[in-house]
Amino acid sequence: MSTPRPRGTGRWPTTLVWTVACGIGGAAVGVAIAVAPAERATPVEATSEASQDGHSAAPSPTPSPDVLDGYELDELQETHVEELRAFIGWLEDNEATGYVGEVGWPRDGDPAWTTLGEAWYTLADSAGLWTSAWAAGSAWPDQYPLVTYGDSGSGSLDTGSAQGEVIEALASDGGARHGVNLAGLEFGTGGAFSNETPGELGVDYFAEPVASYAWLAQRGIDLVRLPVRWERLQPALDGELDAGQVEIVTAQLDAAAAAGIEVILDLHNYGAYVTPHGAALLGSEWLTEDQFVDVWLRLADAWGDHPAVVGYGLMNEPHDIGGDSATAAATWESVSQAAVDALRAAGDERLILVAGYDWSSLARWAGTHPTGWIDDPADAFRYEAHHYWDQHGAGEYSQSYADELAALTAS
Repeated sequence: MSTPRPRGTGRWPTTLVWTVACGIGGAAVGVAIAVAPAERATPVEATSEASQDGHSAAPSPTPSPDVLDGYELDELQETHVEELRAFIGWLEDNEATGYVGEVGWPRDGDPAWTTLGEAWYTLADSAGLWTSAWAAGSAWPDQYPLVTYGDSGSGSLDTGSAQGEVIEALASDGGARHGVNLAGLEFGTGGAFSNETPGELGVDYFAEPVASYAWLAQRGIDLVRLPVRWERLQPALDGELDAGQVEIVTAQLDAAAAAGIEVILDLHNYGAYVTPHGAALLGSEWLTEDQFVDVWLRLADAWGDHPAVVGYGLMNEPHDIGGDSATAAATWESVSQAAVDALRAAGDERLILVAGYDWSSLARWAGTHPTGWIDDPADAFRYEAHHYWDQHGAGEYSQSYADELAALTAS
């Protein structure tokens, strides 16, 4: 059974010299910074009772009510709500739509986390964002704090959390969709894991029981982000997809379709491909743009017509792929655009979810990507950010809410 991924603060080397530990969920390590709200416009103030030509001055427009009017938020809650506002503002400035592919808080933590969650989801919903909570799955260990839906002993999903209740209460009419990550197939990537030693299904990584999809549908969940690993799906770069892995993923998609759930296929690889010699970094000579395009064309050929597949998540949390941060972000922008170009040239018009560089951090999004970069002739893409609210945005939540608030107010 897998455990949450360890976090490191050091940068990865730019060649095949590091070994990957299991990577599951969570955003980048980095201090969250409060930013200004996206609603920049202010009411126009009349300067006098009458204009210079003798006519009455136009009345000041009434500011639009804030969807969060009535919420009383402390500094920690307000900080992370403002980060979300800033991301929404960035999307508006770039005439784009967005998706928060991972967001979550401790299921047994302080109720103040849930208050933040309610405000956060209310704002996301009003802005038409798609979201998927981190994370559901029957293979999570009992001690993992971020289980939105889990297994209490039945062998499939059978229990929810406060985050699940928040999601289920939403009834958006503005284009927003809210679902969950269904983790398991991406587990077991620590130790000796590589494309040559991918692990054993049911021991190192796990397929979600079919019954879980029906249970989610009964709870009103109709969107799942399904993480998968590149090394298992394509054991040799530029080679055919592994038939056994295709069968495993297809069974998940069939179960989703039967339950009326749509799936985002998420290549959960962090911008790398693990070999026995270390990890090849995306954009390097060992893992080229062309090889990234190749795997996505094969994945689209395998599942692009499946009724459950609503979109392609190009890459989970790309980070530390070599060079300084600006150079690496530019590399990711180029690689992701190449994948969009190739999929559209092949006639595929399905939704594409394009992650941000630097762990897809929502809090640091505008600093990492000052402007939008995707040119999509099908106009069917969303930028994907991830958002966690602990001190470093890592999704570990190793401190209590009170300690997190104290650390923020003391800084």
